[in-house]
Amino acid sequence: MSTAPECPSTEDIGAVVPERAYPAFTAGWCAGVTRRTTQPASQDVIEEVAAMLDAASIADALTRLE
Repeated sequence: MSTAPECPSTEDIGAVVPERAYPAFTAGWCAGVTRRTTQPASQDVIEEVAAMLDAASIADALTRLE
């Protein structure tokens, strides 16, 4: 039984991650899954990240060229 986390296939993320960047992406993915499992983020951190993502999407919407 393998303990390594499953990474998305190149077909699943090909539109987002270029093939040449896939090895770096999978290394980061595996590190993130391991960290999330061993040291989950607190609710405060999750809420702060959510607020930053909301602010970024609002800024994108306000500055989007039509």
